[in-house]
Amino acid sequence: MAAATWTALDGQLAHHSTLPLRATLGSVMLYHGVEKLRPSGLEQTSRFFDKLGIRPARSWALATGWTEVGVGVLSLLGIGTRVAALGVLVTQAMAIAKVHGSNGFDNREGGYEYNLSLIATALGLLLSGPGHLSVHEAVTRRGTSRWTPPWKRAARGWRGALSLLTA
Repeated sequence: MAAATWTALDGQLAHHSTLPLRATLGSVMLYHGVEKLRPSGLEQTSRFFDKLGIRPARSWALATGWTEVGVGVLSLLGIGTRVAALGVLVTQAMAIAKVHGSNGFDNREGGYEYNLSLIATALGLLLSGPGHLSVHEAVTRRGTSRWTPPWKRAARGWRGALSLLTA
C-alpha cells in the first residue's frame, strides 16, 4: 500500500518539478534586470558595456535590463517559458563570451560557473516547458488531462506554433 501511495505521489510531484526551476531562474533574472534599469545601475552597466566594446552601450544596457526583467516575469508566471529560456541562453552566452569565459570555471575568480548553472536551468525549461503549476497550463487547459506533444501542436498550423512558443 505504501509503495502504491509513493508511486502516485511521485507522479503528481513530477508534474510540478519545473516550479522551483522557474521560481529560481525568474527571481534571479528579474532582480538583475531591475538592478540594470535603476538610474545608477544603468549608468554602471553602460560604462561596463562601453569598456567591453559593446556599443551603443546605453541602448544595449537598456535592452539587456528589459530582457532580464521580461525573462524573469515570464519565468515566474509560467507563460512564454520557452521564449524566456531563449532570452536567458542569449544573455548568459554573451556574459560568458565577453566577461567570464577568460576567467575560467571558478565563480570565485570571476569565472562562468554561475552562468553555466543559469544556462542549464534555462535548457531544462526550454525542453520541458512551464509545467502544470503555470499560467500557461491554467489558460490552455480545456478540461482534459491528455497531453499533446509539441510537434503535434505545431502541425496544427499557426495556432499550434503559437502554442508551442507560449509554453
